[in-house]
Amino acid sequence: MTNRHIAWPLLGLLALATTGCGGGVWANVPQDPGPAAAACRREAANSPEYRRLGQEAGGNAANDEEQRQRLLVLLPQLYEQCMIRSGARPPGSVAPPDRVTF
Repeated sequence: MTNRHIAWPLLGLLALATTGCGGGVWANVPQDPGPAAAACRREAANSPEYRRLGQEAGGNAANDEEQRQRLLVLLPQLYEQCMIRSGARPPGSVAPPDRVTF
């Protein structure tokens, strides 16, 4: 595989990670303030599951409805797991309700 074939999917993931926070597939990820929350959002964006879904959709998972639906569920789960693991949120905490997105 050439570098160009690798670069396009990664570029798509980068675009999702930098512009999607707060909307799109990131709509259900809480926008909590603080360094722990920011670190957990970064961890979710760098997770192997997130990258795999992006690669399966050709690097632009937001345009693939099935992948988008998976990401709307996956990203908040990754974020919450990180927040609990980091001690920023106690285990068994009630996660905020999912937002409806288009």
